[in-house]
Amino acid sequence: MAGNRRKSEDVMDTQHTITPVILCGGAGSRLWPMSRESKPKQFHKLVNDKTLLANTLERVDFRGEGLRYLPTRIVGGIEFESLLVEQGETGGVEVERYVLEPLIRDTAAAIAAAIADLAESEPERMVLVLPSDHQISDVPAFFDVIRTGAEALARRGGIMTIGIAPTRPETQYGYIERGAADGAVFDVSRFREKPDLETAKEFLASGRFFWNGGIFMFRAGEMGAELARQQPEVWAQAKLAVARAEVIGKCHRLDAEAFAASPKVSIDYAVMENARRIGVVPARFDWNDLGSWNQLHDGSPLDEAGNARFGDVLTIDVADSYLRSEDRLLAVAGLDNIIVVSQPDALLIVHRDKSHLVKDIAGRVKATGEWPPLAVAHSGRPVPSPRAIRNWLFDTALPLWAGAGVDRVHGGVHEALQHDGSPADLGFKRLRVLARQIYCFANAELLGWEGNAREVLTHCFDTLTSTGWHADGGWIHLWNTDGTVKDPQRDTYDQCFVLLALAWLWQATKWPEARAWADRTIAYMDAHLIDHAKGGFYESSLRLDYRRANPHMHYLEAMQAWYEVTGEQAFLDRAQTAVELFKSVFFDPETWSVTEHFERDWSVRTDRPARVEPGHHYEWVWLLLRQARFADQPELKEYCRKLYATSHAFGHARGTDAVCDSMAPDGSAMLGTARLWCQTEALKAGLLARAEGLPGDETLFIRMLDVIFNRYLTTPAAGGWYDQIDPKGRVISKDMPASTFYHVFCALVEYLRQEDMLPAHG
Repeated sequence: MAGNRRKSEDVMDTQHTITPVILCGGAGSRLWPMSRESKPKQFHKLVNDKTLLANTLERVDFRGEGLRYLPTRIVGGIEFESLLVEQGETGGVEVERYVLEPLIRDTAAAIAAAIADLAESEPERMVLVLPSDHQISDVPAFFDVIRTGAEALARRGGIMTIGIAPTRPETQYGYIERGAADGAVFDVSRFREKPDLETAKEFLASGRFFWNGGIFMFRAGEMGAELARQQPEVWAQAKLAVARAEVIGKCHRLDAEAFAASPKVSIDYAVMENARRIGVVPARFDWNDLGSWNQLHDGSPLDEAGNARFGDVLTIDVADSYLRSEDRLLAVAGLDNIIVVSQPDALLIVHRDKSHLVKDIAGRVKATGEWPPLAVAHSGRPVPSPRAIRNWLFDTALPLWAGAGVDRVHGGVHEALQHDGSPADLGFKRLRVLARQIYCFANAELLGWEGNAREVLTHCFDTLTSTGWHADGGWIHLWNTDGTVKDPQRDTYDQCFVLLALAWLWQATKWPEARAWADRTIAYMDAHLIDHAKGGFYESSLRLDYRRANPHMHYLEAMQAWYEVTGEQAFLDRAQTAVELFKSVFFDPETWSVTEHFERDWSVRTDRPARVEPGHHYEWVWLLLRQARFADQPELKEYCRKLYATSHAFGHARGTDAVCDSMAPDGSAMLGTARLWCQTEALKAGLLARAEGLPGDETLFIRMLDVIFNRYLTTPAAGGWYDQIDPKGRVISKDMPASTFYHVFCALVEYLRQEDMLPAHG
């Protein structure tokens, strides 16, 4: 395309200019199970090696005479901010801004928010509105049609639409009836609703109707005036949401309260049907809105039998079918005109003539909360449904650890429970365990758990602050079982977990003491634990002669948590110091692994055989992918890819598929025992890697759910676990460490959020 794009610059002054606005709303439920509310169809690669949004952006990167595209505006849900920015910033199109909706209020409010500033500052600015999920292969022909519309708009004003010549009596589209010709365009006589089949046949036979493709142009000031005239509340609330928006770089996060007050109405109902003057330009390009699997078949490359095949697909005597597999070999024989879509957690099979029923399936699945109703791992064992997992977490695990797990006699929480759910006396209690439980119950409070989260938090916080703070500053390391101090050293790892707990405690309760204690903790670490000469932190207040990567990983996690709950850049800057240490010290580019143990000068320890922990690899992947989002650092994904590849290739025990406890950096000498926390970190990494498009095994999260629920979460105590297994899958742990609940809770919440079973944010 590059040869067509660059035209002589001497014509630019005479060209019309237009600002593209790309709408990225909608869930695409007719393309279930691939398109979901958590990742709608515009973010999928359905027709080529680029997402539909990326293809739409490239469509407005064409240069020709008579028209010039200005930088683009993208409108989409705030929950997709990272996806929108990543795709907008990695292509060749300049994006002017990302208009981020706190909730969906349909296309009238979305367009109003996209143009509110232009309507006042540049009312003559031409705007082109495009859906993000259409297929248009002939980009030069598309450009010619847009140029024709822009020329007509400059001459006659009003609104210009693009009409698609119908090729069949379609009942799923709205229609535009054309009126008198006006040069290369037509006046619009009226808009028509989606018709029944007989009416659609009449429309097609008359030759006077176009499909309404949702593409139109206008001057910003004129559309603003139409909205003010016909939908004053939509216009007023959109302008208010823009005026109050949080602006960070190109991202404009609309004010939630103002935007929510806007009526929910489409632009067709809100403006188009009663606008004063509308014209239509006949499309002279191929068009497909990819609204169903049947239409996707028609827009895909076909083999000699008329089949569209994607992924590992084998066919015998199959014709005119759409076959897609993203997780396994899909073998089909002796069938015609079918749609088969295989995803890691759902399988769709439907006749092409009945593809409209997919929307009904998606609605029923969402209504029941069972998505998928039942997944089966490669092992052949069933994996619990999202609803069953939610019930386990909220109805059994949280009650167990809020009850038997809390030490009501000596304060805080028990270090561990026996497999039958009774307390285990190990002779000590780690402060970090108390911090981890505060993290869990603070998040439970945020997620609406109906148990006694606030009472548990009050109890734990009182124990922490009354007996855990050392007289010289910092949090102690160990208590005796009776709550007296056993080890007063201030361990860096412990300080980091307290900071993580306090972040979410503050978010859940808004107790000012939580923020005050966090500030005191950071001040202590800055004054006593930071190594200003060599960088990073000492292992503890004892200035031990060794260091580990692990405390720095949890410092990164804690600072990300405080950034999440406050939005304060200072916390993200602190998180970045751990990332820089990871890149310069911890990551081994030769073996694609994380070095764990160091001397005080950050040289690698040589007094012991080198070992790496695949569980920590997965944990780093999750944290670095989050940092890539927060700090707009896509280059971190390359480190994640390498760590993910190493752990996935070498870190799973063959007999159990569990993530092993440790191995040599080259993947040899595996220690085949496997603790539960390693599995939960693999689950988290697999989920986020899949969401971020990281190359690798997209079924890893299903595999890890299988391992977690069918090997570990099977103790006599409901809501408990076996903490460690041997290479043959036999339980070798003696009790249930309370410290593991933090790992289990975080991983399952991440999974349930992906499955739309929990809110996107606490």
